[in-house]
Amino acid sequence: MALAMLAVACAARAPATVPDVPAPPTLSVAQVARLLPAKVKGAEREAWARDVLAALDAEAEPASPSVVCQVLAVIEQESGFQADPAVPGLARLVRQKLDATAGKLGPLGRRVLEEVLASKAKGAKRSFGARLDAARSERDLDRLFRDMLAYYEEEYPAAYAAADLASSLFGPSSFAGQNPITTAGSMQVSVRYAVEKAGPDADPDAVRESLYTRAGGVRYGTARLLGFEAAYDAPLFRFADYNSGVYSSRNAALQAQVSKLTGIELATDGDLRLYDKKGEPRDEDSQSLKALLVFRQRHAPELSERRVRRDVEQEKTADFETTDTYLAVKRVYAKQTGQPPVYAQLPRVTLKSMKLSGERTTAWFAKSVDARYQQCLTRHRQAAR
Repeated sequence: MALAMLAVACAARAPATVPDVPAPPTLSVAQVARLLPAKVKGAEREAWARDVLAALDAEAEPASPSVVCQVLAVIEQESGFQADPAVPGLARLVRQKLDATAGKLGPLGRRVLEEVLASKAKGAKRSFGARLDAARSERDLDRLFRDMLAYYEEEYPAAYAAADLASSLFGPSSFAGQNPITTAGSMQVSVRYAVEKAGPDADPDAVRESLYTRAGGVRYGTARLLGFEAAYDAPLFRFADYNSGVYSSRNAALQAQVSKLTGIELATDGDLRLYDKKGEPRDEDSQSLKALLVFRQRHAPELSERRVRRDVEQEKTADFETTDTYLAVKRVYAKQTGQPPVYAQLPRVTLKSMKLSGERTTAWFAKSVDARYQQCLTRHRQAAR
């Protein structure tokens, strides 16, 4: 009896054994190269593979087949494995946009536009207008607009007495806003994101230039795709977030649940706040925030309005999931519907860009990338046989 009791006591004190879960295999350069689509030829395959592995290493992300295929799928979708993608007809569309903006200022606006396009950057042989007409790639247009902005800042105030009026078209901030290149490189990563990722000491122009290299485009695009934690059960939602913003899929699910609980129709776009063109929060309340305040009154009076507003400020972070507001919505939804609340759903966002032909949505983008991702996994399984 004593021996039996001693054995039980020892067993109770013994640490529980956890079965070893093997880590996913880490792919080599040669293995990654074999996962690229057939249209990528020769030495380019290994070069892309090396840059993908370097980008994953920089993010401390193991190069598992799933992770590698996610990155490759986005590259294929966004550029077809071109470091500096050509955009057919983009120069014509940009000129039309400039003409329309200048036309709003009347004769003076058109005169200023013609004068600037007829000018040249220091040391250049061609005018800005000639460079615009000859532009074929994103880098061509990006460099052109940066040179035009530098020219304006140095030359324009001395050339025109009516600078105040014309600055509404050619002022530094508004003129920079005419640049259509807001996403760049092989993964079409947000230029603003890349500059922020590079840090406050980085030269924004140098970051832009790096995006047009194979290594730079993959480096920043991989960080944008994988550089945040989310409990998604499928890469599909990460692909959607790549297009519409981090945690958009998670927040879209919350919007749908708040809409069901309050009866207030909401756009499930993944944004609980309103943002300006620079991605900064605006002062006015969004419909989603207003609906959350109604939810608080009806279902969670223990939450203060101030608490809800403060919680929503964290909507672009992982910590939002630990806030009282987020947890209250999930708890009440489960109780009211008798169903577990889903963590994520595809956001409903219509895409607008001069570089897109026809109407596209975030859901279309995510599903298209996911199809390429599945094809990549199939290539991996076939190579492993």
